[in-house]
Amino acid sequence: MKKLLKISQERNKRINKIEKLKQEHTPQEAWEKLEYYAQHGFSSIPEHDLNYFFKCFGIFYRPATPERFMLRVRIPGGKLNYQQAKKLGEVAKQYGNDYIDLTTRMQVELRYIRIEDIPTVLKELESVGITTFQTGVDNFRNIVQDPLDGVAFDNVIETWDILLNIQKIFLKNPEWICQLPRKFNIGISGSYSNRCNIYGHDACFVLAEKDGIFGFNVYLGGKVGAIARPAGVFLTGGEVPLFFKALARVFKKYGFKDSRNKNRLKYMIDAVGMEEIIDTVKHEAGREFEEAGKTLTEMEGGEKTGKVQLKDGTFAMHMVVPSGIFSGTAMIEAAEASKEFGNGEIRLTVAQNLYILGVSEENISKLLSLPIYQKYKNINSPYFNDVIACAGTEHCPFGVIPNKPDAIELADYLTQNYPADPSDTKIRMYWSACQKGCGIHGNGDIGFVGVKFKKDGETTVGVDMYYGGTMTGEQEEGKLLIKSIPLSEVKYYVEELIKEYLRLKRPKESFEKFYRRVLSKISKEALRFLIVFNNLMKNKNIRLEINDILLNKSSEEEEIFAFGYQLYRKLTGKAPYTRPDLLQIYDEPEPEKPSKLNPEISKEFSEIIFKMITKKPEKRYKVFTEIEEDLKKIV
Repeated sequence: MKKLLKISQERNKRINKIEKLKQEHTPQEAWEKLEYYAQHGFSSIPEHDLNYFFKCFGIFYRPATPERFMLRVRIPGGKLNYQQAKKLGEVAKQYGNDYIDLTTRMQVELRYIRIEDIPTVLKELESVGITTFQTGVDNFRNIVQDPLDGVAFDNVIETWDILLNIQKIFLKNPEWICQLPRKFNIGISGSYSNRCNIYGHDACFVLAEKDGIFGFNVYLGGKVGAIARPAGVFLTGGEVPLFFKALARVFKKYGFKDSRNKNRLKYMIDAVGMEEIIDTVKHEAGREFEEAGKTLTEMEGGEKTGKVQLKDGTFAMHMVVPSGIFSGTAMIEAAEASKEFGNGEIRLTVAQNLYILGVSEENISKLLSLPIYQKYKNINSPYFNDVIACAGTEHCPFGVIPNKPDAIELADYLTQNYPADPSDTKIRMYWSACQKGCGIHGNGDIGFVGVKFKKDGETTVGVDMYYGGTMTGEQEEGKLLIKSIPLSEVKYYVEELIKEYLRLKRPKESFEKFYRRVLSKISKEALRFLIVFNNLMKNKNIRLEINDILLNKSSEEEEIFAFGYQLYRKLTGKAPYTRPDLLQIYDEPEPEKPSKLNPEISKEFSEIIFKMITKKPEKRYKVFTEIEEDLKKIV
């Protein structure tokens, strides 16, 4: 604890401008003046409330929609009953242009709300037991859980009551409203399946077993771009709120207040180590906690599309909502459908989709025949089933690209050109409109983040493309694959990955598993070159593929040789050497130039291939970027 205290004091000698703002004003002042602002109009709102303190109550001003607000509605665990879902739909229709976004924290966002209507809207939501409190800035955000908590066969511990007990500690409590150094995300799951990205939160309580007792192992420090780490602690359900409250006090008391970019819980852990954090939590709680047990949540994450049989024999029926773009009308239709054909309950998911619960087998066909399921499918193509996109330029001041439309356009292109069985194929494409990463692009099989860059001397917008992110118990962050792709060209880069996945995948193999089995065995430089080469040579009908001689090479030079070997053999009909290994050709003669064996190969292209495979190290390419530059000269 002494180490944490010392570093905290050192880091907090200078505080950031938001902490200074908190010293000058309070969220309570903004809340108390809300009615005044509603009566006197948009121009009466001071900047500090408009751009910061309103967010403590889920009220976000969006300059992209002048004098209109977004309301972020807290939906604990993603659980909505019939009355709540219907009310959300009615409010969206009456006050918000009939628009709703579903978010990656199982929440609902209403848009286009006037300041004059906000007090009325908040009262309408409160009338059915839901609130917008503390869904923004430096607060404990919406708590996520398994969307099939309490009803799925693989749910061991129902976490709903635990979630509510955690929430009671801080929700609408002045002691906690805007009192943290930074936002704090919480996840809890008592299921074997990882249906809620359970390792991606600041504090994660994950199903575990120790000495025959089922409870939760604690993981701490997750955020966009970082996976939570084991804290070495096992808790029973009753201990979770106690541990959380002590952890919350530690973060509030010692959390860093200097740099806004470096003050999430992760950075405290990085600075002093997990052991110091846990010792301080134990001191704050006034008790010890058991050492970690065996984590039981399965390795591969994600939600199940189609239908899921539940413990009571009914089914949870999935609804795919591409990019989370919904509407008030659709929410009302979903509510009515859940009441007529299910048990009246809807569960939102972290993939911006939803389930209708309690549907009997005889009602499945009736439910799926409804208009709502014609628009939002029960099972879509694999490119739509697991797409996530945060708000883009239309709704977010930080957005660089439209984002949601871009995600839908790409998914539609792949659906049309590379049809695949969704029961056999799974691929997660996550889109962030800017570097803030709200679309959790780093966790996607393929991730995109909106960027601006210069092309031919002109500023343009596009994406940086990532790959290899996982949603498993051994999560890893996606790696940057290609920078600065214009939006109009994204589909041509992605389709090269899709072609290789569909060509080489095993039955029922997800892209995540394909990445571990195949793509992780080649360098990102080699994969990038494959994609760039195939795009450059598309009109020449020449294509590189991943094959056995490429995998598990120890250097970029060996991978270059493997690609050159493949090209030589494809274009000449014969192998350049008897052995396809750069380290084993020392006693073989230099091969002929490809153009001598195939006159249709230009001398310039022939020279490039030869420089990829020549025996002479001083004449051989060392890095892929050298080849790309030479290719651009001849294409």
